[in-house]
Amino acid sequence: MSDEHLDREPVDPTVAVQNKLAELSLTLDEAIPYRLSSMFPKLEGWGVRKEIRNKVKLIRNIEPCLSDLLRAGEEILYVAKGVQYSLLEAQFIGGLWANMINQTVFVVTNLRLIMINSNSKGVPKHTFWMIYYSQIDKAKAGFSGVLNLKLRDGKKLKFTGFTKLDRKTMPPLFEQAVETYQKHGFDPETSQSREFLCNVCYQAVPRHLYACDDCGTTFWKPSQVAIRSLIFPAWGDFLMKHYPLAVMEIFGYLLTWFFIIAIVSDAASVADVAVDVALILFFAHGVDAVATLMVAKKGLTPRVSGSLKPQPVTESVE
Repeated sequence: MSDEHLDREPVDPTVAVQNKLAELSLTLDEAIPYRLSSMFPKLEGWGVRKEIRNKVKLIRNIEPCLSDLLRAGEEILYVAKGVQYSLLEAQFIGGLWANMINQTVFVVTNLRLIMINSNSKGVPKHTFWMIYYSQIDKAKAGFSGVLNLKLRDGKKLKFTGFTKLDRKTMPPLFEQAVETYQKHGFDPETSQSREFLCNVCYQAVPRHLYACDDCGTTFWKPSQVAIRSLIFPAWGDFLMKHYPLAVMEIFGYLLTWFFIIAIVSDAASVADVAVDVALILFFAHGVDAVATLMVAKKGLTPRVSGSLKPQPVTESVE
């Protein structure tokens, strides 16, 4: 066989990715089962080197929790980061702040879709979800850059901020996974289509329960978090660890009180402005409580910071 023919030999996709990562001096944790051929579908072209570097950086940020998140036989097919979008949330708390607290890392595996709430760099926070592919009725990427997921229980999730390559790659992976589920008759029982995961042991916590049976971690009920924001705006956001948003809310609340003091000092009597003051306080406390309730219902808020030793997971993927 000639050297010229050898040069034209097709390279195994996994080896091609390994070579590309080595060329760029990039590494991933070898103990974590990555399907490199699907994780890096594009290795050549304009801007590819930057895309690969950004992707590896994102993966490295979530690697500390991946080994505990994954079950026996589970393999990672793709990783991407987007922002969960809700028009109602954006109206209540502002588009910028909604964008900040809804950063979400997608971990597409051969078993399920794992979703991790993160900061803008993809560093995990404390909220985790999973969706079995049998719970996804439809996954569609729109021309406007939006990825839509329609779930079996009727929920519709909308995500923005994914790259063009991410939007192109993920829906086919979901479709293939659903076909595999149907072929093997795999339809795990769930309490809701997007299950909440414990932030300590990463086991599913059924809907309307606020304690993990596996490790004992307890969580705030959304109503408890909202009541605290009703009492004092920003309290709920501190519990949910939305610290920048909480600080801005405190600043806004102080300005509200300066405004109230100015109104009262200019009035002939407190009775003359009592209704105005009551309305101002209603909106300052009430609107924040409603917004906090909407956000808190989307995931689990741990009562205690820190972590416990994760419990071993024995369920395997057939």
